[in-house]
Amino acid sequence: MSATACRVTVIAHELRGFSPVGGMGTATTFLALALARMGHSVEILLGKHSLGSIDAGWAAVYRDAGVRIRPAPTANEPVEPWEFAHTHSVALGLQADPPDVVIAHDFGAPAYSALRLRQAGIAFEDSLFVVFCHGPRRYVVDLSPTVALGDLETVLDVGVLEQASLELADVVVSPSAYLLDWMRARGWKLPETTLVIPYFTRSDATGEAVPVAARPSPDPIGCLAFFGRVDEKKGIKPFTAALNALEPERLRGLELVFVGKTTKTWTRERVTALLSERTRHALARVAFETQLDQQEALARLSSPGTLAVMPSLQENSPNTVYECLEHAIPFIASNVGGVPELIASEDHARMLFEPTPEAIEAALRRVLAEGVVPAPAHPTLDRSVSFDRWGAVLRMRPHRQAEGARDVDERIDVVVVERGSAEALTRCLSMLERQTYTNFEVTTATTRAEGFRAGSAPYVVFLDEEDAPDEELLSTLVRARRATQADAVTCGLRLAGDRGDRRLHFFSGEPSGLGAIANVYGNVALLARRAVGDLIDPQPPPRDADWPLLAALAGSGARLFSVPVALIERSARPGSAGDDPVGALLAIRQLEQVLPNRLRDAARLAAGLAANRA
Repeated sequence: MSATACRVTVIAHELRGFSPVGGMGTATTFLALALARMGHSVEILLGKHSLGSIDAGWAAVYRDAGVRIRPAPTANEPVEPWEFAHTHSVALGLQADPPDVVIAHDFGAPAYSALRLRQAGIAFEDSLFVVFCHGPRRYVVDLSPTVALGDLETVLDVGVLEQASLELADVVVSPSAYLLDWMRARGWKLPETTLVIPYFTRSDATGEAVPVAARPSPDPIGCLAFFGRVDEKKGIKPFTAALNALEPERLRGLELVFVGKTTKTWTRERVTALLSERTRHALARVAFETQLDQQEALARLSSPGTLAVMPSLQENSPNTVYECLEHAIPFIASNVGGVPELIASEDHARMLFEPTPEAIEAALRRVLAEGVVPAPAHPTLDRSVSFDRWGAVLRMRPHRQAEGARDVDERIDVVVVERGSAEALTRCLSMLERQTYTNFEVTTATTRAEGFRAGSAPYVVFLDEEDAPDEELLSTLVRARRATQADAVTCGLRLAGDRGDRRLHFFSGEPSGLGAIANVYGNVALLARRAVGDLIDPQPPPRDADWPLLAALAGSGARLFSVPVALIERSARPGSAGDDPVGALLAIRQLEQVLPNRLRDAARLAAGLAANRA
């Protein structure tokens, strides 16, 4: 490895060689292989698959390229909420051997926990974090015609983590300006170093020669090939509607082939049923090539007389277009998303169309009237651009967060609320004696308000007598507060079940509107006394007293932060609208104060729907 080479860890939830795999997995595979080809030491940290399930052919490709694959470790205890499971495993895997550069995809926010640990000044200060964009979950769902209520909550939960990951990264890379514009339009604050870098292709990644099939000139059109996954998002409905609108004479003798996988929803039978009887009779043949690998599919599309059609309703930067451009395969495509960015502007008029039945019909009518396959389109950029820009990224150094400032007075009042168990209280107090941070005083009280009034330290932590604090609890909360200057710092929990089982529970800390339906702020917080005021012990008392307190702080503009490390064991779960209606109502009252009058019922409606579903 040269002096300028880096140790790079690429995080992958999808990868060529494992099933299923989509565009994100293809792009991740070719990036890893290309970086190895550039001389970097590359490993793939695998998030969702076992090594034993890899295809032997692809295993040989990675091995020959010197790309190592290791699975992310599994936590000893189950992790909740579910969106934290993989990001927690990834953080554990990165901590085991921190690389020079971490490259993580945006979808699902696999680098979220690691980035929060770095923000808190706990780990990864020497690692450059790059988020490689393919489309976060909210973007993907924006393309779906319907979203169920439960799905919407999931989208919002994951969306908080995805947005934070991009905003905390040193570098954001997207294959299209279109996707970056989508994020900025929704208020995402992307880092200063945000770049557009086209995807690598297979030949870029491996150095293989690109086979370009010879075609006759002129090349009479004999086959229309729908290229891509066969489903609604890829434009199957407007495409078949456009075919049905053409006169039978235009289609007579032509072959129609679908080159791409069908789905459980869009079967051969369902797709065929979209074609009118008149259209089916006019076509010489309707075929489905659903089991072709990448090379076989490109060979099929390179056949003389074949025109690829890609009528997607929305796209970011589709691999299908890259492949057609690289292999000089004639095609026409919808002008959505980042597609126009890949094609030379002089080719737009003859190659691109709106993804409507009328526009697709017009494009097909024009091609069929000419009777010959159009000349291939020209790419916008030279393929060396991706190598040059990624090379520049890997020469960058991580953003160094300033050393957290120490306050003149960092004393903490730890208030332990008594619930009537002398044994539990004794255990909690004993564990507090083992804290590595020593600048604190312990007060026992029957209510939080009583304990709060008894102290004067600038910071306060509330515990219940049943809590079992880790010896690093206070020192970690103080360290994170120094690094982030947050008004409230929470941590993860180790929840003890009735049967002795344990679960890890983590929080996003700053969840926006999701705080109306559940406590996603945290429990056990290091609180700035000046921010708390008279928010202690509301009446009637909720099951989760932290929820309305932290919601009030969030609503007042205070800064909240949650460390993704479980630093306390307790049995009480965080509150939600389904199991703590009093806490939900109190939290909603706090959040309503910052909503416009016309929207104040929205928070109650969301909580009510969540409670009904629970």
